[in-house]
Amino acid sequence: MTHARERWFPEDPPPSPRRARKHALADELRTLVGDVLMLDVEAVTEQQLAEVEERIALARKAFADLPDIRSLGLHLAGDDASLFERSPLSGRSNALAAPLSLQFDGDLTRGHATYGESYEGPPGLVHGGYVISAFDDLLGVAQAASGIAGLTGTLEVKLRRGTPLHRRIDYEAGVLEHSGRKVVAWGRSTLDGALLAEATGIFIEPVGGHPAKALRAAAQQP
Repeated sequence: MTHARERWFPEDPPPSPRRARKHALADELRTLVGDVLMLDVEAVTEQQLAEVEERIALARKAFADLPDIRSLGLHLAGDDASLFERSPLSGRSNALAAPLSLQFDGDLTRGHATYGESYEGPPGLVHGGYVISAFDDLLGVAQAASGIAGLTGTLEVKLRRGTPLHRRIDYEAGVLEHSGRKVVAWGRSTLDGALLAEATGIFIEPVGGHPAKALRAAAQQP
């Protein structure tokens, strides 16, 4: 039987040259989001804005004729379908992600992230919604150590202090309990060893298995 970690979070080898370029594209887009966010719109001319908009439109057109994994089926596209690549919190190919970098350490899951201004809530601090979302991703990965992969049932996050921008935030998580289709996972975030937030989540494997199971079966994949 394929272990949940092997199925949803396969081995994470160094990226190929082409995949590394895809990650670099995501990094450029992530930076571009920050550039647009911090643009002093009153200090530039309409012509300058129009020129930048045109250049971005040309960049988008460059993708128009490139292969798209959606034509294969998003959840059946091999490594490109891995949550390591597409997660909105930790996906290295997802420019929306900070990204939160996650690694397995025995039965634990460890990670780290550095958040820029795009994630700001209170001055100098990460928006609480992103703090909570990071735990959903972290615990969602950690629960796979139980051998199953469930969907988030409940998530309780206690924010002990603010999570600062531009500082490395460390994460760790693990499984507290596994009973039938239910997995209880825990997690915490720290800055230089000081506790920032902690979380407990309950994950439930749907009857019949994870929703992607039917997609894999239809495509005759394990």
